[in-house]
Amino acid sequence: MIKELRFASTLLRVGNAVNGTAEAPAPANILAEADAARDRRDWASAAFYYLQAVDLYPGKVALLVQLGHAYKEMGDFEAALEAYRHFLDEEPDDADIHLQLGHLYNKMNNPEAALEWYSRAQVLAPHDADIVGHVESARLRLSRVDVERKRQRAMELVQAKRWNLARAQLKELVATDGEIDLIAVYANVTKEAGDFDEALQLYEIYREYAQDLGDASLIDVEIQTAHLHKAMREIESALRHYIRARDAEFTLYGHVTPDSIAGREIRSCIGEIYTCFWHPD
Repeated sequence: MIKELRFASTLLRVGNAVNGTAEAPAPANILAEADAARDRRDWASAAFYYLQAVDLYPGKVALLVQLGHAYKEMGDFEAALEAYRHFLDEEPDDADIHLQLGHLYNKMNNPEAALEWYSRAQVLAPHDADIVGHVESARLRLSRVDVERKRQRAMELVQAKRWNLARAQLKELVATDGEIDLIAVYANVTKEAGDFDEALQLYEIYREYAQDLGDASLIDVEIQTAHLHKAMREIESALRHYIRARDAEFTLYGHVTPDSIAGREIRSCIGEIYTCFWHPD
């Protein structure tokens, strides 16, 4: 069955080194040729020879696993899956083939299926440390996939300015999933949703987080906090934070550019505080 489905494509992948201008090895040398190709990581040749060996030695079902490995390394995942499943039909209680199917689905970027096969392998070999490690890694990867999907959804909601929905998603990501790097976005969205008191608390958490990120992040903390105070009509508090941001810019860069956000906002705040004496432009 495998030979009928895959022989022609494998033959083409191997090229003239195996077919066409060169003669195929005698049957007695098939396994040696297959193993040698595998050892030198010539996966197309290994698949070519293992495919013949499967036909010549139908009782050696373990050759199906080697054939599957070769196909997997070639990137022909469907062929690898077919070979592994033929072996599984013959040896349904073999823990290693379940492990190999987990590896294959990992390569196919299907973490859900990978975890399923690793878990089945663990049922068959519960004390195998290698299998247990793969189960734990697969679970961690799968949880990370879920988190990445939630992050993408949250940012889509932010882009759409659906502040309350975005805020709920970001709260779960930061508070439950530990995605602390989103704290600034969470604080900004909370501000846009109109909950200024909570936003102020979140900016303080952002300030603590930014301590380890460097001066550029500390500048952003001051600017975002100032924006919040400005939205709250606390102009003098906003001014203080804008000044801190400008000073941090000078410390970091050695100068403050004319179009600096902090500088522009400082002039705006002074204009609002000293309306009779100050003309920012």
